[in-house]
Amino acid sequence: MEPETVLSILRNAGYAAASLAVIAEGSNHHVFDVTLENGVQVICKFAKVRETEKGITAAHLDTLFGGRLSLDRESYLLGLARDQGGLPVPEVYGTHDTPLGRMIVLEKSPGISFTEWQADQGYRLEPYLRSLEALGRDFGKLHRNIRLASFGDILDKGVIEPCCENFADRFMAVTRMRIDRGVTKGTFSEAEARRVSDFFQAKFEALRPHLSADVCRPVMVFTDMHGRNYFVDEAGIPSGYFDLESAQAAPAALEFYGFRFFLFNFFDAETFPKAEAAFFRGYQAAGGPCAPETPEDEALIQLLSGCRLLELAESYWGVVDEIRDTWGERMKALLMQYMETGEIDYPALGQIWRERDGQPVHPVQ
Repeated sequence: MEPETVLSILRNAGYAAASLAVIAEGSNHHVFDVTLENGVQVICKFAKVRETEKGITAAHLDTLFGGRLSLDRESYLLGLARDQGGLPVPEVYGTHDTPLGRMIVLEKSPGISFTEWQADQGYRLEPYLRSLEALGRDFGKLHRNIRLASFGDILDKGVIEPCCENFADRFMAVTRMRIDRGVTKGTFSEAEARRVSDFFQAKFEALRPHLSADVCRPVMVFTDMHGRNYFVDEAGIPSGYFDLESAQAAPAALEFYGFRFFLFNFFDAETFPKAEAAFFRGYQAAGGPCAPETPEDEALIQLLSGCRLLELAESYWGVVDEIRDTWGERMKALLMQYMETGEIDYPALGQIWRERDGQPVHPVQ
């Protein structure tokens, strides 16, 4: 998208845009950091087709869960998390039809990404743990404040689709979609696909009695909470949650697996339990109702981690961009290891993220 064209579109929509810069983050959107004539900064986004899914799926479908993505849905989700969840979420100024498709304009969250903040802190242990405790307080509040009736995609105006009464049905359908995409891309042979499908089917069936909506609380889950998709202030307190486009009505385990997957393993294996303990101190202090307590809770977190390994294996299969050249193969190997052992190797995942970001293995004491 040409910057001058985007500036013209913004001005025609009533925004006094003076300049803009492209933000490279975001696989599902073209994103721009816009400065208005009064010096205020806003964010504008246009939908785009994810590069790894071109020719594989229809446009504007969620690659994580298969549901419909739209800027109107995103606007609703941001408002829900802000107004009912009580979290620092950017205000949406408007959604607009434009010659380049639908556009959303929203407040620019203050602060910097958690990953950038960690670098600014010199990768010290104590600030890291304090920040995770603050993160736990926010998600305790979110899960306390927003309870939903069934499982699925949270859509515009609060509709949940496909409105499953048991999370086993909801997520086995998602898992089949991911396996089918993996076969199409060559991630799995037909025999491997049958083995993976049988494995996940057996796991979800074993947990089915614990996954009905009247037993397992459906809450608002952001999903995909890695260190680049939320901002913190100078003290490490979360100041902006803005990547909510895939938000789900789901068990809290769908959020907790992601924290293990991307944040608790930020450093070495020795730091991992300290990070998890710090998060849940904050979560329980805020009245979070869904802290894992039973073997079934733990099994579900592990299972959803395995589902994400499946998604990443097929999503990055064949991608060559000098950063993720081997991610598909490595994720598949970690998936097969989980299927053999029943345990997710979170430290090995952390090592992959560290290679990309160039951060140290050990925190500075």
